[in-house]
Amino acid sequence: MKITEFAAHTKRLSRSVTAAGLLACVLTVGTLTAIKNHSALISPTPDPETGAIPSLKERITQAYDKSIAGFGQFLSVFGITQRVLGTSVYEDAGYGYLIRDTKNFLHYNTFPIDVTPYADAVSALREDLASADIPFLYLQAPVKEIDGFTEYPTGITYASADNARAMGEALRARGVEVLSLADALADAGMKPEELFYRTDHHWTTEAAFAAFSLTLPYLNEHYGLSLDTALSATEKWNTLSQPSSFLGSIGRRIGEELAGLDDYTYIEPAFETSYRVYYPPISTQTPYWSGSFREALVRESLLFSEDHAANRYASYFQYDYGQLIIENTANANGLRIAVIKDSFALPYTAFFSTAVTTVDMIDLREYEGSVTEHLLETKPDLVLMLYNNEVFSAPMYQFND
Repeated sequence: MKITEFAAHTKRLSRSVTAAGLLACVLTVGTLTAIKNHSALISPTPDPETGAIPSLKERITQAYDKSIAGFGQFLSVFGITQRVLGTSVYEDAGYGYLIRDTKNFLHYNTFPIDVTPYADAVSALREDLASADIPFLYLQAPVKEIDGFTEYPTGITYASADNARAMGEALRARGVEVLSLADALADAGMKPEELFYRTDHHWTTEAAFAAFSLTLPYLNEHYGLSLDTALSATEKWNTLSQPSSFLGSIGRRIGEELAGLDDYTYIEPAFETSYRVYYPPISTQTPYWSGSFREALVRESLLFSEDHAANRYASYFQYDYGQLIIENTANANGLRIAVIKDSFALPYTAFFSTAVTTVDMIDLREYEGSVTEHLLETKPDLVLMLYNNEVFSAPMYQFND
C-alpha cells in the first residue's frame, strides 16, 4: 500500500472511530438520562403548588434539558478548568457569551439596541390609558452594569447601561413619566454591590424592598394616592438570611465551582396579612392560593430548597404567570393597581401588594389577549410597568395583541 493510500485510509478510519465514539457517548448519556429520570417519566408527580401533572412532552424536555446524566460533573470539570486558566469570558449556546467583571459579578453579553419601537409602544399604551384617565408610571429598574463600579476585562464592550439610558430618554421625550429606581436607590445610599446578585441577572430582594419603600411616597406625592408609607418601615418586616445558598441564572450556566454562590435574604411582613391569589378566572384547573403572605405568595419549596441551583429568587410567586390577581383582604384602602412585568418585578410586587387592596399582575410572555383592552375595561387606579432593562423583545411590547 502506498504512503498516500495509507494516509487516506488512516484518515477515514480516524473519522469513523470518532463518529462511532461520539454516537456511543450520545447513546450512553441518553440511556443513563432515561434511567436517571425513569420514575418521573413513567409515574409523574403533580406539581406541589398547583397540582398539575406535566405532559409526557414536558417530562421528556425536563429530563433531557435540566436533568441530563453527568451534566453536573461536566460543569464541575469545566468550572475547575476555567478557574485554573483564569478565564473571564465564557461561550454560551443560548446567550453567545457570559462575562465575569473585575469585581466577580457575572453578566449576560448585551449588544446595542435601537429602543425606538419599544419606546413608541410604551408611549402608545400610556396615551390609550390617558384617554380613560388611567395614570401610568414606567419604573426603570437598575442595570447591573453600574457606572463607576462595573469594570470589564480588557477588550469587552457592553451596552446594557447605554440601552437603559436611551430608553429612559426616549420615554421622557414622548411624555411618559419615568421613575429611575437606580437613581432613587443611589440617593437613598444603597451601595452598588448590594443591588444585584453576583451569579444572577436579577436585583437582590433587599434592592427590590428598598425600591418598594421609595415608591410609596413618590406615588403619594405625584399621583395623589393615599398609600401607608409606614408599611415599609424595617421594623414591620422580618428577614431570613441564607448565606452561600443561591446559584443564580448565569451561574447555573457555568457551574457552582466557577461561579461561586450568592447569599440570599428572604423578606416578609411581621404584621398580620391575609390574601387570595389566583389566575383568573377561578376554577379547579387554575392556580389558587389563600392565607397569609407566606402561604399565598411564597413558595417554600424554592425558599428552603437544599439545591443551590433552585431558583430561590422566584420564591415570590414561583413562576411568571401570564396573569395573577393578588387580593389583599387585610387592606381596605380600595386601591387597585396593575403591574405589567417580567421576572424582575416578582419580589417588588409581593412587597407592594401589602400597600393596596388589589394587584393585577400581567406578564406578556404568557398573557392571552389585549393588555390595553383589559386595562381600559378594568380601570385600575394606577398602572405600573417594571421590566429588566435588558428586555427588548417585540412580544413583550405588543400591548394590543
